[in-house]
Amino acid sequence: MYFTNLLPLVALASAGPSSINYLHQLSATLVKPAKLVPTAQFNFAPYQVTNIALDCKRPNNKTNYSCELYFALHDPNSVRENNVTSCSCHHTWSWDGVNGSLSTTDWRTPVAGYQLCWRDDWTFFKSSVPSFEHPGNFSLEVAHTYHDDENFTVPWDYPTTIATGEVIIYEYYEGVKKHGDKICLREMGPVNATVVGILD
Repeated sequence: MYFTNLLPLVALASAGPSSINYLHQLSATLVKPAKLVPTAQFNFAPYQVTNIALDCKRPNNKTNYSCELYFALHDPNSVRENNVTSCSCHHTWSWDGVNGSLSTTDWRTPVAGYQLCWRDDWTFFKSSVPSFEHPGNFSLEVAHTYHDDENFTVPWDYPTTIATGEVIIYEYYEGVKKHGDKICLREMGPVNATVVGILD
């Protein structure tokens, strides 16, 4: 079926134990030592997620769906000092068409792990899909490492901000178009994702 007239809402969770757990794991993978910095002392604008396209298809009902997600990502916080503030992200995963696909409680095995969306020397965008209930309910986590010498000093002037949220499509029309075993979702956005953590 093809969903139309989509109205998105992002329900943003605070950085609870699972997210903090993941942030600590991410800090260990960075080139330089990193520490968690509370976001309350900053006035971060939300990330903007746009042009969301999700396709889940399978050749017959005896096999899993192959799901493919594309979206554009923009971080307005890094405009002043960085040439690249936007990028496109892509993820794939398998879905049985019935049960949701959830990450483990420690976030070690997300539905679709962190993928590099764009990189240039020390700056990069990454994204992941921690959980996926169905095409109208999935979560995103996005990270951006960029240069900021206004809020940070050398050698901590390349922070990584992380935003996470659950994308829930509340309204759609079912059965408008049937394409066999294919589900398509399109949403122009923007969908805002609040920054919930920062590594420095």
